[in-house]
Amino acid sequence: MFRLNLARQLARAATLQAPRAAAPKIAQPVGTSMRFFSSSPYPFKDHSSRDDVDAATTAGQPGESGDHEGQYARTQDNIRVEYPEEEDLPRSVPVQGRGGVHDKRTLASFSLEGRVAVVTGGARGLGFVMAQALVTSGADVAIVDMNRDEGQLSAQGLIDTFKAENPGSKVPKVTAHFCDVSSPTSVNQSMAEILKEHGKVDHLVTSAGFTENYDAISYPHDRMQKLWGVNVDGTYLYAVAVAKHLMERQSPGSIVMIGSMSGSIVNVPQPQAPYNAAKAAVRHLAASLAVEWASAGIRVNCISPGYMLTALTKKILDDNPELQKQWTSLIPVGKMGRPEDLMGAVTFLISDASLYVTGADLRVDGAYTCT
Repeated sequence: MFRLNLARQLARAATLQAPRAAAPKIAQPVGTSMRFFSSSPYPFKDHSSRDDVDAATTAGQPGESGDHEGQYARTQDNIRVEYPEEEDLPRSVPVQGRGGVHDKRTLASFSLEGRVAVVTGGARGLGFVMAQALVTSGADVAIVDMNRDEGQLSAQGLIDTFKAENPGSKVPKVTAHFCDVSSPTSVNQSMAEILKEHGKVDHLVTSAGFTENYDAISYPHDRMQKLWGVNVDGTYLYAVAVAKHLMERQSPGSIVMIGSMSGSIVNVPQPQAPYNAAKAAVRHLAASLAVEWASAGIRVNCISPGYMLTALTKKILDDNPELQKQWTSLIPVGKMGRPEDLMGAVTFLISDASLYVTGADLRVDGAYTCT
């Protein structure tokens, strides 16, 4: 068989024509090329009759689909939103009707009875709702926040809600602690305070973070440093502090870092390059530490929320109604998420229900990043 195939190939090669002599080069007008691929610079505008690329594109005329082509896939520099001062931040209230006794069976591995969890940025917003999810699931919780007073009010709110929805049940311990998560000294001090109050830490949710909408050219450097300090440094520092404690106890544990869909895609139309990059760092930090700490039994995962209608977001959208229309039009499910949509996600990743899940990025975004 091999000899037969070889004979066929030799016979076929013998019938091939000899290569033709190279044709003389023809002088070409400036700006055109007969080659499909060329290393010479390509002219930005080429009106040669031999090149119909411009005519063959799908570019529309200005005004057909807006002011210019591609506008709905670009950021707009005129959108600018600064993170409010502490006294201007809206309060968060507990979600009602998510606790209490029910007669439907569920996996016991979702229970957090006997566990202690720390939630950074837990006094407001998404962090507060996730802290409530952990309390409802049976965990004792330490709320860590820059605003101790607000943290204490939030802690009491969680306790009162739990009592109202779980009459006769043991009330989880909920405490509030001050911390500037971007400061190693402050992180260590708050950890020492939490350990004194609770005796141990089993879980961590790093929800401290904020975003600002600024075009990159205009964004003040000091504000970018603050944004990165809270979103990235704060996530790293607290994760390391909790992991060190778990390793000293030789105990397994779980950490959930709150990223954003912005860590995987570029949001439009608001410009927020530093925030997008920071959340990308959080996402990859979770994956990296999941590998590094796997042998210690410490799981590290990331939740990447999409557009969530928090009290702060609602305030921003009230001032920019067109922004809400643009956001919603890009979400396949047709609506923004609610903070309580994260309650099940964080409980799953923190609890033993996800014992073999580590290094994952769970996107809760209504399929926004799928399109």
